[in-house]
Amino acid sequence: MPSSVADAVIALAQALVPLRALVAIGLGAAAYWLIPARLRQLALLVISLLVIVLGYQRSLWLVIGVVGVGTLTYLAARRGVSRRITIGGLVALYTVLHALFGLLMFTPWLEWTGVSPYAVLPTIGLTVAFTFLRLVHFAADYTASSQQLAERVTPCLLTFWAWCLFFPTFVHLPLIRYPDWAQQFERPTHGPRFAELRTGMLRVGQGLLKGALVGAGYAVLNPFGVLLNPSQSSAAQFFGAALIAAVSYYIGFSAYVDIGIGAARFYGIVLPENFAPAWVMVRVSRMRDFWRNWNITVTRWLYDYVYLPLGGHRIAPVRNVMLTMIACGLWHSISIYGLLWGAGLGLLLIAEHGWNRLRIYRGVPEIQPWLRRVLLVCALSTINLALTPYGYDPHWGRYLYPLYWLGVGR
Repeated sequence: MPSSVADAVIALAQALVPLRALVAIGLGAAAYWLIPARLRQLALLVISLLVIVLGYQRSLWLVIGVVGVGTLTYLAARRGVSRRITIGGLVALYTVLHALFGLLMFTPWLEWTGVSPYAVLPTIGLTVAFTFLRLVHFAADYTASSQQLAERVTPCLLTFWAWCLFFPTFVHLPLIRYPDWAQQFERPTHGPRFAELRTGMLRVGQGLLKGALVGAGYAVLNPFGVLLNPSQSSAAQFFGAALIAAVSYYIGFSAYVDIGIGAARFYGIVLPENFAPAWVMVRVSRMRDFWRNWNITVTRWLYDYVYLPLGGHRIAPVRNVMLTMIACGLWHSISIYGLLWGAGLGLLLIAEHGWNRLRIYRGVPEIQPWLRRVLLVCALSTINLALTPYGYDPHWGRYLYPLYWLGVGR
């Protein structure tokens, strides 16, 4: 294996899960099952903290911030603060953090303040993004506007903290709803089930293998080298690079989730699936089916906490689809490229819906499944350019943040 390919494979594997994190996860699992069952709830919380800080080397300030905001959300639910105020506060905080990123990364303010970029990046990192989704779910289901559910399942503070800080979902996905977590966390099994341990090891291995494939692919094909220099590439090369980047994103993203799901099994926790297997994804030929199989837990969150509150299928469904997808884009990044990405996904869903109506009511022949798959992949790859790789590139990214156009970046 050429050194450049080997270096890329090792770098991506380290990005997915550092060796020190694997060691911490393994040692933590051994300690977890040696501890008496009555102490395992507290032990899992402590182990998660150690894996996050020592294994994944996440900032202690990030952990403290998540605990602080999470505790405020918990207290708001227990003290009867209205759902609207609680969720509004979470949305406002998330917006401010993203604005801070755009302000410091793409304007002279970062140089003036002397703040390191590595101190700014966690404010829009995966931990913050997924913590935001979890806390909105908790606020929506356990605040004063939903007393019946709150009375049926009384949130326990220890269970809540462990839910916020469980290391696989702290660093990445999938999202697990609080009731599903509480049911497993509050009833730990008495001993390790070797079938589950074997399943966890195979799942982690699957994720590492996917990461190795993506790393080798990036080193050999170098799609970002083409995408970041469009003037030096032909249209065919540019589109091919966009296609490779989109497919690699799926493989890498699902690899990260595989590792998290597998690691959770070491502790007797079953996390929900977040991606359909590759053999299912390659057969997807419609946008609606794509969203049923892609980033499943986040898709369900968008459906439950954005689409349905807007009116769902009952009131202006076309508008609701577009607003939900725009919300999805802005959740990824509160910037122009996040807005464009979400709007593009919404337009694809609306166009597919319009085509189906035309086909049914006007007798237009159905498109062959293979051609639908090709068109869908091409459309998704094109829209994916709004997020990859320009958003965080210092040269391109500054033009996509509103603060830059206000003049603070000139």
